[in-house]
Amino acid sequence: MEDMVETEERVCVGAVLVRYPAARDDDSPRVLLGKRAAKRAFYPGVWDVLGGHLEAGETAEQALVREVREEVGVTPTEWRSLGGYREPLPDEDGSIEIHLYAVTAWTGVPRNRSPEEHAEVSWFALEDACHLALAHPAYPGILRRAASEASGAERGGAA
Repeated sequence: MEDMVETEERVCVGAVLVRYPAARDDDSPRVLLGKRAAKRAFYPGVWDVLGGHLEAGETAEQALVREVREEVGVTPTEWRSLGGYREPLPDEDGSIEIHLYAVTAWTGVPRNRSPEEHAEVSWFALEDACHLALAHPAYPGILRRAASEASGAERGGAA
């Protein structure tokens, strides 16, 4: 009989909060990212989207609202799916499935409520964000898509 190797399947959500500045001379979108704490098991010390794992019985959208509320203290009120991807876990057996969303409106003011997860959270101009040390090589394209989706939605969200 062959030994069965159990692999871990993780399902997560990722949120890109997008806002547009009020100044008329600069309409470049801003995205909110979190810098992963240095002691995180995966991707320490790099910039990442907000989010986390789905809890038992939770839908991706329920996890989106919960994770954003837990991590930055705001409640998403409007979002659009950016699709998702699946890939192997770094240095482990199994894979991670990530559902990504552009959050275009919310209540509250974002602030770092999870310092054990994020060393800091910060707003970046879209192109500046694309040149940061990011957790995934696909993130520049994902951030651009999120900004594009937000431009089709009402420009806003609480800043």
